[in-house]
Amino acid sequence: MEMLAVTGVGMVSALGEGVVGSCAASRAGIVRILPLDEPRLFDPDTGEGELARGHSLPQVTGGFTGLGRLAALAVAGFRDLGRSAQVSDLSRCALYLVAPNDFHRRLLEELGLLPEEHETRREVYAKRLVPTVLQLLKVGVPPKLQTVLFGETGIIDAIRDAAERLRSGLVDRCIIGGLDSLVEPQVAWTLERLGLLKGPERPAGVLPGEAAAFAVLELPTAASRRGARIEALIEAPRAAAEPFHRLSRQPAMGVALSQCISDTVEALPDGGREIGLVIGALNGDVYRAHDWGTALVRLRERNLGELRQWYPAQSFGEIGAATALVGLCMAIRGFARGYAKTRGVLVWSAGDDGSRGAFYVRAPDKQSSEERRM
Repeated sequence: MEMLAVTGVGMVSALGEGVVGSCAASRAGIVRILPLDEPRLFDPDTGEGELARGHSLPQVTGGFTGLGRLAALAVAGFRDLGRSAQVSDLSRCALYLVAPNDFHRRLLEELGLLPEEHETRREVYAKRLVPTVLQLLKVGVPPKLQTVLFGETGIIDAIRDAAERLRSGLVDRCIIGGLDSLVEPQVAWTLERLGLLKGPERPAGVLPGEAAAFAVLELPTAASRRGARIEALIEAPRAAAEPFHRLSRQPAMGVALSQCISDTVEALPDGGREIGLVIGALNGDVYRAHDWGTALVRLRERNLGELRQWYPAQSFGEIGAATALVGLCMAIRGFARGYAKTRGVLVWSAGDDGSRGAFYVRAPDKQSSEERRM
């Protein structure tokens, strides 16, 4: 698969309703953690309960749940995308939305602790998410292709399919959006019931977040012909999966994660020699950290552990299906402002369902001084 050009990005997060502000706040080490509506966590020091905390975005998602909450995130992220890319005419575009895989609630449904609604939710998202978003955006002519994918590695499938559609000439541009909310009350409650939520009795755990991130992908030749500004180049998206999940009582040994990263690096013309930064999906969970640590041992010849590392969850909380695209936005803003300090970034993602994915982000060949100041 040849590389794809990124000609626009957009983002909304707990740190801002825009990719520029969100990534600048992340770079500055700012966090915005608020009490959630639920669950309540027991504090053994005080003997009282307190609300769980997370990286929420109430000005965008307040009052919404389910389809409405995801649609609100998508609309806000898409509108920010419009600040850097022309997205008014979608007639020759493919639109991919990567939604939550709903893995955690499905586990509780299988245990009989929640009503069996997983399949219904996925069907609703598959059928109604894109039309709802387009209606809220008041899009006149819909995208030529519309696809909903699921989970933390849904972006890998989206990039691969986008490459095929662009090469075939079926569409001129592809827009990929990743969106998730783990601060939604029932989702946060589920994380607590599964023993994954950070709190007074569990210092190592997940702080949930919510975010949406978008990117416009084109063939580099087509982008150059029309004079589009290329923000970055994406190469070698690869995915793998463990045959077990986060709560199956099997240790994470970095097999699938090291495999997809190795496949990505081996597919690069320079063998990954320009990689100077890794953006990964560590989220405060010990299990995830062990998976990454053992993957580094398996990849020790590549010396990835010696490189600088950024983690979206540190700034935005655990954002599930949005993680990889937020990582892409962070890399692009790092290129634009000069603080990435490298021309090559490895982005990896992981899901509690066992899925793992990776891709490479290359800095554009030329950036004017004006572009760097943006």
